[in-house]
Amino acid sequence: MGGKSKLALLLTTVVALLSGCFGEKPVLDELGKDGKGKIKVVYYNEESFYSQYGNYFNVKYPDIEFEVVNLQEMNRELQDKENVDYEAERLKFLDKHKPDVLMVDLPMMEKLVQEGELYNLDAVIAQEKFDVEGFMPGLIDMIRERGGGSLYGLAPIFYTNVIYYNAELFREHHIELPRNKMSWQEVLELSGRFAGIGSGEDQLYGYYQRFGASEQMVFDMANASSLRLFDAKGEKLVFHTDGWKQAVKLATESIRNKAVYTRSMDEGDSPQEFSSDDDLFFKGRAAMIMDGPWFLSQLKNRAMWDKDSKKIDWGMVTVPVDPASPDESWYVRLNQVYAIAADSPNKRAAWEFVKFVNGPEMAKAASRSIDGHLPTRNQFMKEIDGKSTEAFYSLRPKGQNESMWGGPNADVPQQFYSEFRTILRQELKAVIDNKKTVDEAVAAVQAEGEAALQKGREADKAREAAERN
Repeated sequence: MGGKSKLALLLTTVVALLSGCFGEKPVLDELGKDGKGKIKVVYYNEESFYSQYGNYFNVKYPDIEFEVVNLQEMNRELQDKENVDYEAERLKFLDKHKPDVLMVDLPMMEKLVQEGELYNLDAVIAQEKFDVEGFMPGLIDMIRERGGGSLYGLAPIFYTNVIYYNAELFREHHIELPRNKMSWQEVLELSGRFAGIGSGEDQLYGYYQRFGASEQMVFDMANASSLRLFDAKGEKLVFHTDGWKQAVKLATESIRNKAVYTRSMDEGDSPQEFSSDDDLFFKGRAAMIMDGPWFLSQLKNRAMWDKDSKKIDWGMVTVPVDPASPDESWYVRLNQVYAIAADSPNKRAAWEFVKFVNGPEMAKAASRSIDGHLPTRNQFMKEIDGKSTEAFYSLRPKGQNESMWGGPNADVPQQFYSEFRTILRQELKAVIDNKKTVDEAVAAVQAEGEAALQKGREADKAREAAERN
């Protein structure tokens, strides 16, 4: 080998050794030698921020200071205003305060990504080998989807629903227990096995629609099956479809046959009038109920303050799914996605916070208490009171996860939401009372809904014109 070749080989070896010793250049500058830093963080309020995250973080990084941008301040400013566009107001609020770390939901994250307002986390995640494999199935994919294929945020907690059931009622009446990944049709067929058991104050129901009236049950079915109220452009109402007809048919038959209990909420009724019956599940009169993680605390503690409640041998299974996509759930919600502002001068300190909040230490701490949300890292919460948590974690988040009301581009006046609920509730009652057929009711909802939509849009235009003048 010639001298030049030996020299080249030697230099290559030295460079390789140096690279190994010193590593590649950090994507983000390191914290100063003293570890000090200051970051501005968006959260609900300062007290809850320190209780949830700040105090834990400062144990590890005592010299990083926080300035908490209080979301409640924004909400107070808006509470007396009518027809508020909360998304637009949130964007104004964020632009005013210029935080380093933003706490946003997925739709807001997506909008900020499109406007170039967020820092892409992919490079620093790769360099620091931050574990993104330990999150629940589908979570990272869902966040990437909203970020155009890149990660612009991470979510430490999520919300979802499950179906809780009273195992003793099923055994007593020789009915098979619920199972994971049932469709709504299967849930209601199972509920129907309880129809006709008991009467009056002793009437048993298979399924208890605890919140909302009959229309909420139809909405739950619609969201599970990815039904949409509007066309692709978000302009026209499309209720007169086979999917909506099937949902109306299933709901009204189940309520009429007393397989399902739901409040009637006739016009003029007050929700408070329903409160005396708001514990059918705990009275042992309902076999199944759908609710979120916070319901676990009621199962554990209700007997301490409700002398009429019964101790329940309970279990839980997944929410009803769409047979076309049985491994996905519409109910998974990410309301706390932590992202870093693209123009933040404190990206390293901000990343240390985002990394810590989404790391295994915080997930382990979160698994020790149930506050209505669940840690997205599921390795620390396998059981609750001896019951498997599989029902919470086994379904992947559903795609774009838009509700039946459509996405952010749907032209839906604010007043339409409540008016449509009333229209649908009245038509469902007519079907339940055998005064209309399903086809007649669906046609009426389509016609009256279109009229309410047009009326709301005209009112919005008139208001906007008045504001301009």
